[in-house]
Amino acid sequence: MKEVVRTIALFVHDGPLYKDKDGTYCSTDITEEMLSRYFCVADEVRVLIRTCQIDKTYKEAKLQKIDNPKIKIIELGNVVSVKGLLQKNKLKNVIKPIVSECDLFFLRLPGITCNVVAEICKQQGKKYLVEVGGCAWDAYWNHGILGKLVAPYMEFSEKKTIKDASFATYVTHQWLQDRYPCTRESIEASNVYLPKHDEKLLQKRLERINSYNDCKNLTIGTIANVDVRYKGQEYVIKAIAKLNKKGYNFKYELVGGGDQAFLKNLATKYGVERNVLFKGPLLHDDVMKWLDDIDIYAQPSKQEGLPRSVIEAMSRGVPCIGSDVAGIPELLDKECIFEKSNVKSITKEIVWIALNNNCLAQSKKNFAKSKKYDLAIIERRRQGLFERYKMLVKG
Repeated sequence: MKEVVRTIALFVHDGPLYKDKDGTYCSTDITEEMLSRYFCVADEVRVLIRTCQIDKTYKEAKLQKIDNPKIKIIELGNVVSVKGLLQKNKLKNVIKPIVSECDLFFLRLPGITCNVVAEICKQQGKKYLVEVGGCAWDAYWNHGILGKLVAPYMEFSEKKTIKDASFATYVTHQWLQDRYPCTRESIEASNVYLPKHDEKLLQKRLERINSYNDCKNLTIGTIANVDVRYKGQEYVIKAIAKLNKKGYNFKYELVGGGDQAFLKNLATKYGVERNVLFKGPLLHDDVMKWLDDIDIYAQPSKQEGLPRSVIEAMSRGVPCIGSDVAGIPELLDKECIFEKSNVKSITKEIVWIALNNNCLAQSKKNFAKSKKYDLAIIERRRQGLFERYKMLVKG
C-alpha cells in the first residue's frame, strides 16, 4: 500500500496566545476560524507562538477557544523584547528542529519569531509565505525609548524577510506594499471576518441618523486594548472634553481588554468621567451588535496595518473617522481623516462627521465600500495563492 504523505503547515506569530486556567488555548485574533484557512493546503497546522497564562476560563475572559485536534500549539517564551533579540541564536536552536519537520510556512509579520523562522527556512532551502499585517518601524517606534532603539533593526529585518519570501499577502491595498515590497507574487487579503452583508442594516442606520434631533448628543466608539497607548484613545477623550465644554454632550465607549486606569484617570482629569464608558472585551457577535448602537466609529491609532474594526464598523453603515496612518486613508474619505495625536484635528473631525448630511453620506459610502472585504471573495483569492505556494513546494 502506498504511504499517504501528510502536509504540515507552520503558522508563526509573536502572539500572544492565551492559555486559560484549565489549560485551554484561546484568543480573539488567532482563532480556529482563522487557522482553518490553512487546511486547504495542509493536513495539520502547527502554531509557533508566545503564550500567556490567564487566571480565568476562556468563557470568563470572553475569548474563543482552540481545541481542534489538527491544530498543535508550540509555545514560545517572550521573544518580543530587547532581551529576546539578544537571545536570537538561542531561539534559532530551539526553532530549527521545528522548521525541519514542516512543509509550508506562513509567517505573520511584523514579528521577531517570523524573521528567525525565515532565516532558518533559507538555511534549510525551504520556501515560505509572509502575511504582512503591519509596519515593524511603527510597531516598535511607538513603544518607548527601547522600542525606538530597535525600530531600525526590525524594519530592516522585516524588509529582508518579505523581499526573500516566495509569496506574500498584504492587508492593505498599497501602503504596506510600497513600504515592504515582495519581489515575487503577492495579493491583497485583509484578515477581517464579516457577516453576510444585509441591506436592512444600512436602512436601519439611515433611519437612526434621520432621527437625530441635533448633532450634539451622539456616541462615539473605539475597539482596541485600552492599555496600549499607541491606539490613541486618550486623544478622543481630550477632544470630547473640549467639545462638551462648548455645549456638546458626546459619549465615548471603549471596547477592549487591558488595564483601564490610565484612561479612567485621564477622563476624570478632564471632567468627562461620566461620558467615557468602558465596555471591556466583547465576543465578535457582541461587537457587531454594539456597533449598531453607536453613532460614530473613531480609529485614533498612531500605528496600524489595516484596522479590521474600521471595516467591521463600515459594514454596519457606521460613519467612521480615523487617523492619517497606514491603511486607514485607504478605507475612508479624505474628509474623514484627522492628524494622528492632534486633539484639535480630532475635535474638528468629530464636529464635521456629526452633521446629519455628512453622517448619511458616509454611512452609505462605508457600507458600499465594505463589500469589497466580503470574506468569501478574500478567501478565494487567498486560497488560490496558497495552492500555488503548495504546488511550488511539492512540485
